[in-house]
Amino acid sequence: MIKKVRIMPIYMNKLQLLMNRLNDDLVKQSLETEISKMMAGFRGEDSINYFLNMLPNRKECHVLHDLRIPHESTFFQIDTLIVNPEYILIIEAKNISGNLFFDHTFNQLLRTKNGIEEPFQDPIAQAERQKYQLENWLSKHKFPTVPIETLVVMTHSQSVLRTDDRTSRVSRKIIHSVQLLDRIREFHKKYKQRVIVSRDVMNKITKRLIKEHTPREVDVFERYKISKDIIIKGVQCTGCMTFAMKKGYRTWNCPHCSHSSKTSHIKALKDYSLLIQPTITNQQARDFLKLSSVSAASKLLVSLKLPHTGTTKGRVYDLSSLIEQQK
Repeated sequence: MIKKVRIMPIYMNKLQLLMNRLNDDLVKQSLETEISKMMAGFRGEDSINYFLNMLPNRKECHVLHDLRIPHESTFFQIDTLIVNPEYILIIEAKNISGNLFFDHTFNQLLRTKNGIEEPFQDPIAQAERQKYQLENWLSKHKFPTVPIETLVVMTHSQSVLRTDDRTSRVSRKIIHSVQLLDRIREFHKKYKQRVIVSRDVMNKITKRLIKEHTPREVDVFERYKISKDIIIKGVQCTGCMTFAMKKGYRTWNCPHCSHSSKTSHIKALKDYSLLIQPTITNQQARDFLKLSSVSAASKLLVSLKLPHTGTTKGRVYDLSSLIEQQK
């Protein structure tokens, strides 16, 4: 049973919004490369759902995707966690193509593609570190000691796996997606009739993990050394995609393609919330939406029934609810 679904990372959404509101082609190219890498990783992680949906005991286990849990002044992340009464399984998904060589001597992954060799972090060590952190987290919250298994799942169909390991460490820990069900069945046999936690404890572990999940927050402007002043302001037309819509009596009208809409300002305010800040004043709304009228901006903000603080003149509106509605 899926208890926490995998959703598109907020950071990726921010990058897409930022790229849409920039004129700098060089920066946009850099953002596009980053988005492409993140999208490939996201699709790779999400692809294992096909196999998890065929689990024979899928209604009895708890599946949690994309966890980021605070622990000892830092965070640990897990792509997919499967909580069973007998054991817990950590799945680290890797969507990497090419010839992949797992160097057992130096504990690193080397990818050769198009004649270029590139090093990656050892995914086995990464998964084992997650195991250690999860064990500490369970102990900290006074949960029973539960056996934890780890698997690295290579999700790209065009990845060729090789290793110099003769101890079977790599072959037992790293698999292709198509082997996932078979390996999970092996774990079920291994821990058969060794129930460690009750259904009630399973629920408590799951609820606590979901409660402590903390999405990654990244200031995209600071990361890419971009000034907020250079982003394109205004309300974007969904017809011709220009940021030129003008506020009419009841609608937004595009002078370029004559497209009109009553709600185009909502998308612009969502952009502002994710890119700039989650709160906005009347003056800030006028500046970003390119409105000249104080009353027009006030009517728009009031019509959205946003939570707010302060008096009419100094009122600050909370745009977070717009993002929640989008989810």
